[in-house]
Amino acid sequence: PYKYVAKKIFDEANKVICVSNYEKRLVLEKFKIDSSKVEVIPNGINLKEFEGLKKRKKSNSKTILYIGRLEKYKRVDYLIKALPILGEDVRLEIVGKGPFKKALLKSMNKLGLGDMIRFYEDLPRDELLQKYAEADLFVLLSKHEAFNISVAEALASRTPCIVMNTSALREWVDDLNCFGIDNPDDPYVVAELIRQVMGRKVGDVRLPNWDDIVRMLINIYNNVCENAGTETSMV
Repeated sequence: PYKYVAKKIFDEANKVICVSNYEKRLVLEKFKIDSSKVEVIPNGINLKEFEGLKKRKKSNSKTILYIGRLEKYKRVDYLIKALPILGEDVRLEIVGKGPFKKALLKSMNKLGLGDMIRFYEDLPRDELLQKYAEADLFVLLSKHEAFNISVAEALASRTPCIVMNTSALREWVDDLNCFGIDNPDDPYVVAELIRQVMGRKVGDVRLPNWDDIVRMLINIYNNVCENAGTETSMV
């Protein structure tokens, strides 16, 4: 039913804002609206939050980080299956909650990885930012994402990333700071890419700052008002 409602909303809107080119393509494909209506403006992050974040002191172990909902489509279990191949000096930190946590715990116990994985929930913001900064690698093997703020925050923390080479995640891949993977169901492929990327230094990355995003939104709203009068709407 939502498709009928959404189509009506899209048709009546003066502008439709999508957070990625991937989401724009989906909207155009599924709702057949006029492409000139659609603008792409990503979600933003507060770059000031990441100023002065300190990387952890060197240790004998390496840390892989996942932050997000624990849903099946996020495929955190694929990451867990790669851990035994990486060796005992690698740790996986999972920050989030959701219905797939029980399955992840079952997989962890079956593989005997209790000492290699730590789960966290509802971390205060400062602790969450520190997790980003202290990680050697951020990994997201999700099937589909419209944007994903966690990738942006990991890169802002100067932590390299591995993401699925699909959906909006593909738009983060530059093979310098963020690397794409096509075959995450093979744990050896996942493990090999992790070995190659883990600990790399992150260079210059253009990240969406909320100040810039707000200016873009205001410009679009002003243009809509000028062209359509006072009775305007945006989605």
